Amino acid sequence: GRTGAPLLPLPLPLLGMAADIATATKQDEDGDTALHIAVAQGNLPVAQRLVSLFLQGQRDLDIYNNMRQTPLHLAVITTQPSLVKLLLSHGASPMALDRHGQTSVHLACEHGSPRCLRELLEWGSNRPELEARNYEGLTPLHVSVATSNRDTVLLLLEHGADIDAVDIKSGRSPLLHAVENNSLDMVELLIQNGANVNAQSYAGCTALHVASGRGLLDALRLLVRNGADCGIKNYHNDTALMVAKNRRVIDILRGKASRPPPASDSTRDGASPAPSSASSPGARLTPNGECCPPQCPWRLPDPQSCFGPPAHDPWSQPHGETHQPPHGCGLPSGRVQGVRGGGGGWEWSGGVPGSPLGGWGSGADS
Repeated sequence: GRTGAPLLPLPLPLLGMAADIATATKQDEDGDTALHIAVAQGNLPVAQRLVSLFLQGQRDLDIYNNMRQTPLHLAVITTQPSLVKLLLSHGASPMALDRHGQTSVHLACEHGSPRCLRELLEWGSNRPELEARNYEGLTPLHVSVATSNRDTVLLLLEHGADIDAVDIKSGRSPLLHAVENNSLDMVELLIQNGANVNAQSYAGCTALHVASGRGLLDALRLLVRNGADCGIKNYHNDTALMVAKNRRVIDILRGKASRPPPASDSTRDGASPAPSSASSPGARLTPNGECCPPQCPWRLPDPQSCFGPPAHDPWSQPHGETHQPPHGCGLPSGRVQGVRGGGGGWEWSGGVPGSPLGGWGSGADS
């Protein structure tokens, strides 16, 4: 007997549409659809037609290529706000994650596109989560501060981003990241918009610890003028004064210097200023600003050995041995290191060995 009615041929227009939908949504060897390619090429009319075919075929606009990029990701990366608006208006999600865990908002901040960011923040009711973290633990505001883009920072803050949100890996606020990058414009902008100057990382360090330990004098003055507390201790029980890189840092923290002193021959090459003639001739300052007691066998022969880059390593012995100070001398053990250059910019390689400041890298890589 008959098991069913015979299949009727589809009308030609429907066959043509089905073929178009299949073509529009088919992925090539890179995982790209025709929509990915149209967006990357900035072809708005073709992208509009393809979006229509996706919707008629009930296909998801958030389709990933092999690099885990959606058409919306590509629209943001190529900084095309009109395509961002087209995709958002037809249901693309601003919260889809790329291979680095970044949302479209992260990408707009990374690529410095305030126009794309505005479309993402202001389109309809599908507002993105501004406190979402990427796989490095960073919010869009952290990413924006790292690129020093004033416009994207202000846009995020205007739309409610938490100015003191911490990164997941180390608990640093955007302000701590800005100080680490020695980005004075960002430091000032964040403070003007209410950033907590005494916010602490997971290690208990404040922005003042960072600026003090690295000898960032301009950032240090800015923080001190805006109420940073130099008495806060990190979880190694160190205050900003105790991790001070040199005497000029100590003077700023103690309120003895509000402006940079004029350059002289003794400071031109990075050495610290000579001690004041009013100082006690036998006194030797430690990094916490206290005089090293006479009975301390670790006392240095010259204050510059503590505070400026010395011409030689005072802790090195002829065969590469290292002095260790007796317990209670008030100075950190090990050798004092400085700043080294890297492929991604300047990186702090020491400062206070054994403290949380040791080994901090630049920006979001830390």
